[in-house]
Amino acid sequence: MTQHKVVVHYKDGQIVKGHTSDFMPTKISFHVTTLVDHKETIEVAISLLKAVFFVKTFEGDKNHLTHEIFSMENFTFDDVSPKVSVHFLDGEVMYGMTNGYEPDRMGFFLFPADKKTNNERVFVIKESTASVTTWR
Repeated sequence: MTQHKVVVHYKDGQIVKGHTSDFMPTKISFHVTTLVDHKETIEVAISLLKAVFFVKTFEGDKNHLTHEIFSMENFTFDDVSPKVSVHFLDGEVMYGMTNGYEPDRMGFFLFPADKKTNNERVFVIKESTASVTTWR
């Protein structure tokens, strides 16, 4: 089984870092083996989440805040995928590409346009968004 590095953001602001091998965008929960205690595996309910960030490293760059400074020169969009901007209820804004946004689904994958991001992809929970805008 492939282990994915994830940073799970709950709606209440709690963050859990760890590994998952059973995340599926159509399931209502999945499991994370936490970094704090590699033996502890917790069940994560999608309904409690803002988003699931699939990351390159767990350290990231805390000084890199795309929602505070927006500059199109830092973004790359491909010519095929629909572009998307996501405005979360907590004020965070993300820009990227998606192939699976459907307004009636529980969530969708966003592939960040930000060249410097630590995120490989983000599963956005629709219920945690103020707005989602797509364009070509």
